[in-house]
Amino acid sequence: MKRKRKNQQTITEPSEKVMSDWEVLRSFNWYRTNYNEKDARQFLLDFIQDQERRKAIDSQSYIPFSYCWTARLISNGNTLPEPVVNKLESYIHTTKHRKRKVFVSSVPTLNAEQKNSRIVSSAYCFLEEKISSLYDSKGKEEISAESVFSIYNLNRSQAAELAEELEKNHIRDLREVAKDEDLKEAYSFLTRRQQNLIFNNLKKVKQELLSVKNVASETNKKKKVRKIRIKPIEEVIAKLKFKPVVFENISQINMKHLLEKKVLYLASEEKRTLLRLEAPAGFEVRNAFLTNVQSIQKIVLYGRNLEKASRLLQGAKKEKDVKKTLAGRVTVRRYEDVELKNNEYRSTDKFTIVQGFTDL
Repeated sequence: MKRKRKNQQTITEPSEKVMSDWEVLRSFNWYRTNYNEKDARQFLLDFIQDQERRKAIDSQSYIPFSYCWTARLISNGNTLPEPVVNKLESYIHTTKHRKRKVFVSSVPTLNAEQKNSRIVSSAYCFLEEKISSLYDSKGKEEISAESVFSIYNLNRSQAAELAEELEKNHIRDLREVAKDEDLKEAYSFLTRRQQNLIFNNLKKVKQELLSVKNVASETNKKKKVRKIRIKPIEEVIAKLKFKPVVFENISQINMKHLLEKKVLYLASEEKRTLLRLEAPAGFEVRNAFLTNVQSIQKIVLYGRNLEKASRLLQGAKKEKDVKKTLAGRVTVRRYEDVELKNNEYRSTDKFTIVQGFTDL
C-alpha cells in the first residue's frame, strides 16, 4: 500500500495579505533565493516617491536587503507589522546623501635632478627584471630596450646613464669572466656558449640605449636626421576609459606600468562587480581595448564584501596569495568565467584597476 505524500506548499510572492512577523521573515528568505542585489535596490527605489529621498538612497554603495524586501511587500498591498514598517520609514528619512570624494595625496616637490634620478632608477629596476629572465632562459630568449623607452620615455642623457649602469653591473663582468677566477665561479651555472649569448644580447641593449640621439650628418650638416620616435606610454593608453577611484579612496594602479602586468583585478562600484583578467604574455593596448587577454573571471561577492575585497586586493603583494586572502577575510559566493571575444576587453568608464601583478 502506497503511503500518501504530505501536502507541499510552494511559497509565491505574497500580495493583499495581513502578515505576521514569521510570515515576513519567510518571505524575506524567498526573495533572497529568487532575486539578486540589483533587483532589491530597484524595489526600494520604486517604492520611494520623493525624488530627493530616492537620490539619497541610490547614492549608498550598500543597502540592507530587509528594507528592499519590506518595500516590495508593501508595494504589493500587504499589511505588515508596525515595527517593520517603522524601521523602513526611519531608514528612508534618516539616510543622508553620500558624496564621493576623491582624496589626492600631497606629493613632495622634486627638483629636476631628483626627478631624473628617480626615472633612471625605475627604468633600471625594470631592465633588471628583463635581465633576470635572460639569465633564467640561459640566453635563449632575447631582450631589447624598446619597452624601457616606451614605458619611461627616456631622453638621451637618461639612456646614456642607463647604458653606463648596464656596462658596470653586467657587461664588464661577462667580458672579464675568462680572466677572473671569482667571476668564473660566480658564472659557473652557465656554459661558455650561454655566457656569450647573454653577453652579445646585453651589448645589443647597450647599443640601443646609446643610439638615442638626434645628430646632424657629418657629410651634409644641413640635412636633418631624425631619430626613430617610440610612442610614449601616455599616448598608448590615452584612449582607455578606466575610472581613477572606486569606493571613495581606493585608487587604481599607476597606468604607466599597465603593460608590464600579467594579471589585473578590476572593480566597479556602480556595477557591483569584481573581475580578474589574465594575460600570460602581458597586456597590450589597441584604442580602447586591452588586447592579448587570455581569460576573464568574475568574482561574485555580495554587499560590503565587494568593498572589503577591493581594499584587500589593493594591499596584496603576490597574485598566488589572493585567493587565500579573500577566502579568509571575505565571503566569495562563486567564480564565474566571462565570455571573451578575440582576446580583447573593452574598457568602460565604470571600472577601476585596483591591483595588478607580474606573476601568475
